[in-house]
Amino acid sequence: MNATAAIHADGARWRLVGPWYRWPRPGLPDDGRAAPAALQKLAGNDFIVQFMKQPQHTLKFDPVVDVVQEHDLVSARSKLGKLTTFFALDAKGDPLPKGSAADPYRARLAPGTLRKLYQPTHDRHYVVSCELHCDEPGFPRVNRKQVCQAGFVVRRRRSVLPEAVTPQALEAQAKKVRAAEADLFELETLAGVAADTQADATLRANAQKRLEDLAEAQWLPSGAALLARLRGTLADKRLAFTQWQQEQGVSVAIDGWFPTPGSSLTGPRGEWRPLEGDARVADIVSGEQVYPLLPLVPDPREATHDAANRTFYYGVVPTQDLQHDPEGKPHFDDRTTYEAWCFVRVHHACPPKAGRQPDCNGRLVWSLPTEAFRLAAAFDVLGSANRPVTIRMPDLRDLAAQTALRPRGKLSPVHFDQPQHLSPGGIGPPSICSFSIPLITIVALFLLNIFLPIVVFLFQLWFLLLLRFCILPQVSVSLKVDAALAVTPPGVDFEADFAVSVEGVAKTAAQLQALLADGKGGEPTLEDLMLEDAGKNLDGEAPETPNLGGMSNTALAGLAQSYGDNKALTATPASGEPLVYEDSVTPVWPTKGSVA
Repeated sequence: MNATAAIHADGARWRLVGPWYRWPRPGLPDDGRAAPAALQKLAGNDFIVQFMKQPQHTLKFDPVVDVVQEHDLVSARSKLGKLTTFFALDAKGDPLPKGSAADPYRARLAPGTLRKLYQPTHDRHYVVSCELHCDEPGFPRVNRKQVCQAGFVVRRRRSVLPEAVTPQALEAQAKKVRAAEADLFELETLAGVAADTQADATLRANAQKRLEDLAEAQWLPSGAALLARLRGTLADKRLAFTQWQQEQGVSVAIDGWFPTPGSSLTGPRGEWRPLEGDARVADIVSGEQVYPLLPLVPDPREATHDAANRTFYYGVVPTQDLQHDPEGKPHFDDRTTYEAWCFVRVHHACPPKAGRQPDCNGRLVWSLPTEAFRLAAAFDVLGSANRPVTIRMPDLRDLAAQTALRPRGKLSPVHFDQPQHLSPGGIGPPSICSFSIPLITIVALFLLNIFLPIVVFLFQLWFLLLLRFCILPQVSVSLKVDAALAVTPPGVDFEADFAVSVEGVAKTAAQLQALLADGKGGEPTLEDLMLEDAGKNLDGEAPETPNLGGMSNTALAGLAQSYGDNKALTATPASGEPLVYEDSVTPVWPTKGSVA
């Protein structure tokens, strides 16, 4: 240790910062001094091995998939016609009762900026990474031997409203931002189709024309200019929302999680406690939940390793556990905002305390917190699609042949021990019933097929049918409807009098309406297809059929396109988010750094 480093061995000049490859200019000390600890995304069961081999080779955060997706409500009176028979909403976002005279609203996706972390069951894992430096010329690394403890905490962020600000007022301001986010997302989707070189030429041309028409309506020269304006509008609204909160005195409180003494990481109890002032960066002596940071020490022969000649630490970010507070609320949920704070403890020169962690009372050095994040729910559609599950149903012919091989009961390994036997005739004496797993599977799928149409019909949740993809499809769409929609770009206003340049398909919005709802030409209507796909109820009849006759194109096109996809995409079932990795970066400074 040199003389200068010895002066600061108490950690007064230490800086725990994010990894060099996540600095604005990789490895440049001026950028690193204020770099927060970094969240990095990985996939696969061997994600720790991948990370240790090449720390910067992690997955990119997608601007739509890896953020919290809120929804924005827009008026649907002129767009949806009789969509009240579908899943129309009122102005508050609640389901609109059937027959209601209130104006219907529809929900559209509004991707924000708040990071979303998926669950291990979604095949996504996250680490928090940082490195330790001394704030001296050259920003040298601190020798790892001077650190006696390293860890991180996960804390909760919550808004504190003054008495003059109501939650409704805060939500009204947030809605303005979400509306701008939804506007931009719809336009970027359209622009993506126009720029996709792999897409059909007619599809691209229609998307480009739609962009130009929208830009012309705003007196702008091009779709790119319209996108730029919407991005600027969104930035202005986000800034205005932040300024409004500051003017109204809305603040952010930070809470720490404190397990009940004697409980483990998976223990039953704990509670959130507010951390005020210096308590946010004070010594951890009050029992706050701490997770370990592990040193990444590469093979010294790998001079180009991302952690070579650096005091590098990482830890696995928890996204679930079994802890809950005294009211039964879970430690982690999908509605709370969190952030991670990393720390290291300076090794004090006093004699170590054998068998205790930490072994001394040295100074604690904190990093800046990571970006704020929320956790995905276990049933998140985007997350669960990342881990496809295939269940092969038993072949009835095989079962019929196999049942003759063994005595009765040998093929029924699942035992139900019933203190009281429940049967249609009443409650009987104790009994033990054994079932075969294939039998349970068959009955379960049969019940799903029975109750799916009941739920869809009873609550008019027709969009749920779009979450099912069958190979081979049960229904097929009219070729004319399929062709007309194939050349219509996403986000198009189906009420406009657009024209499609495909011979033999509908030329105008009015003709497309006829194909969608009226079924002219002896072809099945969309209503027929939906009923066929949904099946019948227990009586063999649908209790209520969807009334599509008075619905507009906008209401029908999404469903019709999904049925078309069911026929056209038979070879491409859902496979989740593609793995896209961060671009490799090269440090600005030499790979061999000085040591403090």
